[in-house]
Amino acid sequence: MYQPLAVSAITFLITSFGTIANVLVFLAAQRMSSMSSSFGIITKNQAVCNTVMCVIFLCYVCPMQLSDSQFLIQHSHILGLIAMSTYEASNLLHLLIAVNRFCAVFLPSYYEKMFSNIGTIIMIQLAWMTSIIMCSIFYEILGCYFSYDDVSWTFGFLGTSNCVQLTWFTDFALNTVLIVTTLFINLLTAFKAGKNSRMLMNAAGIKMTQRQKQREMGFIKQTFFQGISVFAGQFTYYLIAPLLKNLVLLFLVASLWAFMHAFEGGIILISNKEMHQVLKKTKMTSSAVFVSS
Repeated sequence: MYQPLAVSAITFLITSFGTIANVLVFLAAQRMSSMSSSFGIITKNQAVCNTVMCVIFLCYVCPMQLSDSQFLIQHSHILGLIAMSTYEASNLLHLLIAVNRFCAVFLPSYYEKMFSNIGTIIMIQLAWMTSIIMCSIFYEILGCYFSYDDVSWTFGFLGTSNCVQLTWFTDFALNTVLIVTTLFINLLTAFKAGKNSRMLMNAAGIKMTQRQKQREMGFIKQTFFQGISVFAGQFTYYLIAPLLKNLVLLFLVASLWAFMHAFEGGIILISNKEMHQVLKKTKMTSSAVFVSS
């Protein structure tokens, strides 16, 4: 009897934190002049993806874990489709951010043409359309529903042999390639950007300031931990969850792919010092307005 309460409490705590963290990322990005560029546009859309995933689990999965409503379970594949489409769009946006950074470092003369604000919005829309169409075909039209499983208290694919084979390629293999490619591009960009920065400073006889070192290290940390966290969610769902017997642990591992969206907001906030300053200024301004009124 304690198990539904335990999994519901875990879901509520993680997704509440994730919703707040990703909303703060979005609000901070809105207030940062540096985030008015194509990179900022993609980052804000990524925060929206993360928030949508957290809200689905907070407002739908969490109540389901307590009520176990058969009516809601029957129609849960609709929310599953939204969750899966959001997950695929998120992975494509991660790749788009990586390519954006790569072009800024390796192809600076072509960057403005490739990533104009209008062009970036079109690429984001294409990422969403591709995700929705692909997931609708694979998981709705072909009948491999991604729906709520009342045994593991989270979303899961239909367990037929055809669906297992299909999702192994359309979900595990495809997203693993996307995640590894994104991580590789990001690390390559971070290495090149740091090397370029040090070469310019050495040529000018300038030492790298502490703030510049923190920004460079923050970029590397954010890139690394985002890539590892997303890969961990993908890896555990397919290779570790099937081996587990404890139901609460099974739920936690099988839901890690979604909970990573919650943690990502925290990773961005911890890694980005500029966002700290923007949010701190916003808080101080709000407090000053409240006191003066």
